[in-house]
Amino acid sequence: MNQCSPALIAAIRDYSLLLNKGYPVTATIKLVGDRYRLDRTERLILFRGVLDETTSRHIKSKTLGVLPPKSVLGVDGYNVLFTLINYKRGHPLFIGTDGLLRDAGGAHGRFEREEDLLFAVELLSRYLTRLKPKYINLFLDAPVSHSGEHRELLDIVCSRFGLAAAIETVQNADLPLQDFAGTAVASSDSTVALKSHSPVFDLARYILEQKYQQQFIALALYIHPDRDCF
Repeated sequence: MNQCSPALIAAIRDYSLLLNKGYPVTATIKLVGDRYRLDRTERLILFRGVLDETTSRHIKSKTLGVLPPKSVLGVDGYNVLFTLINYKRGHPLFIGTDGLLRDAGGAHGRFEREEDLLFAVELLSRYLTRLKPKYINLFLDAPVSHSGEHRELLDIVCSRFGLAAAIETVQNADLPLQDFAGTAVASSDSTVALKSHSPVFDLARYILEQKYQQQFIALALYIHPDRDCF
């Protein structure tokens, strides 16, 4: 995603303004989306990428730009893996108004090709070794199909890379991540980022920027063009 259409830029500004006035998310997306004739992907960009200013500032304030060595890291497994997979598939990726990397892909909740999963697991493990964490707790949502097999795969690959990691399947990964007492949690989920007791590290963004030298559009620039939104 190299640029936004004029209609989407106008929609981002209107949607942000209405959110900051307290309008409800679902109704506002429909209102703004219908006005500017946005397609499904553009509406997803609004939903996933534009938060109200108070929430955006709070998440930004607890986000780490650099993860210190010997960190104890809690990883939102599917959140990170699906972001990497959606990048590989060519879906739009962008920096939300809270500074976290998001995508408008449709892969969330399922893996259509085994090679996509293998790609993401290898990439995740390889770049985790570069961060030199002391210990990793990686959580997978059990309701995702074949989550048990994914746990076994991650366990094997993390061991191969020499990572000290515990891979767990849980009913809802948001809950242990919100309560995680460590150096940081790695997730771009807005609920996890907002409610977590620990700081936030955008692991997927780190991986993609390091691996591909990729620069992503920051949606906040369309709302506040005079600010440094990166």
